[in-house]
Amino acid sequence: MSRLRPLALAALVASTVFAFTACTTATPEAAAPSAPTSLVAADGIVLGDGPVAVELWTDTSCPHCALLDAATGDDIATWVADNTITLTIHPMNYVSTKRGDTTDYSTRAANLLALTADAGELDAVLPLYTLLQANQVDADGAPTDADLLEFAAEAGVTADLAAGVEGRTMAEWVQESNDHWLGKTVGSESAVDHVPLLVVDGETFDIREDGTDGERLRDAVTAAG
Repeated sequence: MSRLRPLALAALVASTVFAFTACTTATPEAAAPSAPTSLVAADGIVLGDGPVAVELWTDTSCPHCALLDAATGDDIATWVADNTITLTIHPMNYVSTKRGDTTDYSTRAANLLALTADAGELDAVLPLYTLLQANQVDADGAPTDADLLEFAAEAGVTADLAAGVEGRTMAEWVQESNDHWLGKTVGSESAVDHVPLLVVDGETFDIREDGTDGERLRDAVTAAG
């Protein structure tokens, strides 16, 4: 049976201690060997072909990333679909360790996202990303590999990703993405030392988690366009 369930985002954030309103960095663990891939870690996962560049540094174990997706994910998916924006997702994987998650959900979930993109199923990446964020590790435990494959099917992935999930064949790619960006300066002089970090048209977006993020992001994308 699927583990799919609604995430009590506010409760998850309230029960997790973080500095500021973001998941700050910690030393990541070593990743497993990778398989050949068409993806370049530094380039991230690129979706859409619009004139407005949107870059997102994110971790699938970060409750604040889940909150941001809940507030802005539908709009971002629409903008990608109608080529308003070019979205680049840069997966990070340090938050599992920071939260004491021994299942390494950060890497396992990002591995699945990368497998999906590498299989050419780009239309499924954002629905899958939302499912991964909505099913983070919580009091009920961590999603299993079988759960991850169910999330992929729910998102519309048709490729057989079972071997890649079990072997974590994109884990090294995920680690390379994390290590490439960690500490670099992006956007409006913002250091990649926390997630989520969102940059719109070269300007760092101010994530406030006060109910205004969706509206202000719509304004930012409109202004950039």
